[in-house]
Amino acid sequence: MCAALAGVGWYYAGEILNVEVPSEPEYDTRVVAVGDGRVTLQDTADTRSPGTVGLDAPDAYAQAGKILAADDDGVTRRLNVLDGELKQGDLVDVDGYAFPQDPDAAFEFPVTEVRVPAPLGEQPAWLADAPGRRWAVLVHGRAARRNECFRMVPILHQLDVTSLCISYRNDRGGPVDPDRIYRQGATEWEDVEAGVRYALDHGANDVVLVGYSMGGQITANFLRRSDLAAEVSGVIWDGPALDWGPAIAAGADDRGVPGWLVPIGMQGSEWRAGIDYDDLNQVTHADAFKHPILLFHGDADASVPVSVADRFAAARPDLVTYVRVRGAGHVRAWNANPSRYRRAVRRFIAGLD
Repeated sequence: MCAALAGVGWYYAGEILNVEVPSEPEYDTRVVAVGDGRVTLQDTADTRSPGTVGLDAPDAYAQAGKILAADDDGVTRRLNVLDGELKQGDLVDVDGYAFPQDPDAAFEFPVTEVRVPAPLGEQPAWLADAPGRRWAVLVHGRAARRNECFRMVPILHQLDVTSLCISYRNDRGGPVDPDRIYRQGATEWEDVEAGVRYALDHGANDVVLVGYSMGGQITANFLRRSDLAAEVSGVIWDGPALDWGPAIAAGADDRGVPGWLVPIGMQGSEWRAGIDYDDLNQVTHADAFKHPILLFHGDADASVPVSVADRFAAARPDLVTYVRVRGAGHVRAWNANPSRYRRAVRRFIAGLD
């Protein structure tokens, strides 16, 4: 019996640590009608998502904004086409990225791909130059594409902040961990350090860190461990996985994994990856942080429970500006209310001067 439990725990530990690739678009939602700055979509839970969502078609990309009507004919929303032409009858993938993967299609300002020297090899990154000497290093979440950061880039560009959207070990197109597993931020922070060093070497006076989901955990470890943390002026986190226990438990519940297996799998993943979840619990280490933090978290987040952000914000009210977003899912704070999100970022960045 003990051997069987150990085997199951070891297998589940692998599920916790195994590298996940970003999901491919699922073109499963029909465009019912298009015209006059509006789009009517097949009625689904995704097309009724509040705020702004992306519509990814094979030959087009658009943003669907405010819901104007919803009835038996479908869900009608405001439409902003970013690339190509969206047509009646098209099948689209409704996503939270809200911007296409190609930065030339996403933005009216130039974005180039650069290579960032890092401990395991060169890593690809998107660079959006701006006139100011402040840079932002943006870090996407687990199993997310680099363009997860694109919702933030136009806000920063308007503030004359240069954006560097980095990748990290195990990302597509870059170096991999020697064991081809995640180490839950315990080593990935070194790749953020490489991004910060690149910014400083290319003219940055100071750096703002932006982390989504696991990117929040990774940047938190950078702040606690790197000598270059002294070059950071502020931090923005969106749905950050600051405590792995609740996040892993939420993922287990979503997949039907019994709750009793979670601590066994976590212990097994500690052994396999050489990590310590107590050390990676940023809430219990909240007193180690020194930088101003703008923290976004949706109260409908099913991946990283909002209670994690609640606890961190309560632990450091002197540092944290907390924006708790009603009805927003995982890293969907921008989507729920883009205008409110932009205002919060602008105020925060202005306060760093």
